[in-house]
Amino acid sequence: MIPNVYLVVSIACLALLWRCSIGGPVGARESPLNLTGKCNELARSLLWNVSAVLEMDHLFSGFDCSQQNAEVHLRRQTVSACTPQNSNCAHSAVLNIDENECLQRILEDLHYYRETLRAYSNPELTNSVVWSIDDLLQNCFSVSVMDISPAKVSVDHQKSFQERLQLCKVLKGFNLRTITINRVFNYILSK
Repeated sequence: MIPNVYLVVSIACLALLWRCSIGGPVGARESPLNLTGKCNELARSLLWNVSAVLEMDHLFSGFDCSQQNAEVHLRRQTVSACTPQNSNCAHSAVLNIDENECLQRILEDLHYYRETLRAYSNPELTNSVVWSIDDLLQNCFSVSVMDISPAKVSVDHQKSFQERLQLCKVLKGFNLRTITINRVFNYILSK
């Protein structure tokens, strides 16, 4: 009878240890992502919509947007958070990234670009890019429309040359960021 007690206690301890071991490191944040195959679809749709808006010449009258430099939002350090720690791809089959940190940075970037693009009060931006951001936030990051703060600035930015130029640069930067988002989602879903 006593050996059975040891067996039961040992199994219970192992079960508890196993449950703790899959929980992640102490202090780790729960992932903000509800990652499904649909998230890959939504991220691709966002990339397509940003690319399509960049092709709308009438938004950038007076200059060729394709010839301008991208302006990437660097405060969130998304690229460094989403770069594999052992990034020498030729020598490693397994890439390690801090998924929670990377996804948190992506979430912050999406909020930033959403607010920035909404501030332009342009229906073409709102109906394509901002809508795609909202869709991605709601379906993949557990963010409801009610959780998304309204734009702080609501101005018609299409009037001046400098504002159209700035929009072009911001969209080009966001286009680069959406490529990063797509790569991260593809990587996480392929594991």
